[in-house]
Amino acid sequence: MSPVPNAIINLYRAGELAAELTKFHDVSDRDEQSFVGVCVHLHNDGLIDLVDIPSQPQFANIEGHDFFTVQQFYCDAIPDLRTNADALMECCRILIERGGADLAANQPNGAFRKWCARNPREGSAIIQRARAGDHLAKRFVTFAIQASEDVRAAIDFIIEFDDERRLFGMAALAGMGFTDTASAQQSIQTLETFISEAESDNVRANALHAASDILKRTKDSGTASRLVIAGSRCAGPSTLHCLAQVIWLQQDLLSEEALTAALNALETTSPEHLGTIRTLDLALSRLLTTQRGAIGLNFITAKLRDGQLTLEKFPTTKSELTRNDPNRLYELIIKWLRSGNAFLCDNADDLIPFEETNPFDANITLFNLKSAEQLFICRKAIGFLFLRPVTCCSIIVSILRGAEPDTEEKIVEMLFDPLLLNYSGSAIEYLKGISVDDPAYAAIQKALSKHDAYLSGLRATGTIEELHPSDYERDIVLRRSYDQMRDAQKAAEKQSVLLELAHRSTLLYGKRSLAYIQGENGESRATTLDLHSVGISYELPRRDIIDPVGLDYVIRVFRAERLQ
Repeated sequence: MSPVPNAIINLYRAGELAAELTKFHDVSDRDEQSFVGVCVHLHNDGLIDLVDIPSQPQFANIEGHDFFTVQQFYCDAIPDLRTNADALMECCRILIERGGADLAANQPNGAFRKWCARNPREGSAIIQRARAGDHLAKRFVTFAIQASEDVRAAIDFIIEFDDERRLFGMAALAGMGFTDTASAQQSIQTLETFISEAESDNVRANALHAASDILKRTKDSGTASRLVIAGSRCAGPSTLHCLAQVIWLQQDLLSEEALTAALNALETTSPEHLGTIRTLDLALSRLLTTQRGAIGLNFITAKLRDGQLTLEKFPTTKSELTRNDPNRLYELIIKWLRSGNAFLCDNADDLIPFEETNPFDANITLFNLKSAEQLFICRKAIGFLFLRPVTCCSIIVSILRGAEPDTEEKIVEMLFDPLLLNYSGSAIEYLKGISVDDPAYAAIQKALSKHDAYLSGLRATGTIEELHPSDYERDIVLRRSYDQMRDAQKAAEKQSVLLELAHRSTLLYGKRSLAYIQGENGESRATTLDLHSVGISYELPRRDIIDPVGLDYVIRVFRAERLQ
């Protein structure tokens, strides 16, 4: 026997083979000479017992990345092992339970399914033992049924049992290939009864999940829509989660009626069910890219209206809204501002990028609003988007383009006070960039004239040194600003992916850094990195310094008022 097999046998007898399994062994060229192949060969010859190792005390000490390295070894080895079914199921159970909540924890199930496919007699015995109620066999019967591709056995488990074996039968159907249409239709008919009539939320969810998996293969849009509509009636938390998955992964199969029914049901999703919310986020972001995106916009509007959730829980949807189709974003923000709902208006602010590089270029005439509604939207825009001066101005300008003459004067006055009274930077530059042939040009010039007159009045007073803050007061403000920026930096660093991966060094002085990199030939070469400053600027409202209480009152009034 060659040295490698002897070494493995010695490690096994010394109780140290578990530690050896934590080391990386290349399995890309799987053959009998690979580490996995040699171990399988030794096991099948009875010289070592691989399935017993996970139950040994030494194995319990393997954690983290080392554990998943071992788990991958077993996933490669299990299909080729000659062993007792009970011992193998116990081995897989330990591997799965040790994996915990990690998404990779269930990989041994797939390896066990392959083992059953290669050992059909043992797989059939597991199915029969599960029928008889054997606890360990019930736990793995799903994979034994899938390996046998026995649709009839899965359906029998669903119909005959009312305990967990019914769910195992449904799960078995979800993983089958269904090479013929008849068996797929028979399975769908069986599952549809439970989707429509089952009292247990868990049973309904599992039935819907299995049916949707089958429909991925059959591409039956009519059946998919019918099942989703049935599942949407009185749906519980588990069924709601499954509906969210169907909308995310199979929305192309669903009719508009089915999509609407599912999303109406999902409006009842608890804010505490973050897994469902995250799946909904992915589903909505995909839906918004289709011609049926309006259904998704209606859902997100309804879901945010009560304030229990914010757009922070829908990051992918938020990204889709802010990065693509500015006209859609404008219409959504106008709709939210028009509603007067404080929660929707707060979320409208989250849709505006900090840089404000793309102000809206729109016209309010598309909405056919009354004068009172136009004024109301202007006031809401100022109240909730006041710290986004360019975007706020662009919304007001869009309303000026379709405003009646008597309404125009009131809007101009609001544009001047409080907006231009507080911002003389980017907002003024945006307004000056409005072309002469723009319908709002004349009104904007009036507002700019008021602003120029206001600044002239301020400058005419001259410098009043008595009103300047003392050095002590300036120092307090600087220290406070420094503390705020430091706290913000630390909070940002906690969310940084790069800091988790890279080594961090602090440079106390200098204009560049120098590092040495090991080349392929083993030689070190120097690399330099020139340092540059990184910064960001934003404009504070002028009256926040002069009259913060008065400005806060005005903003609060604009936020709180209702459309009469």
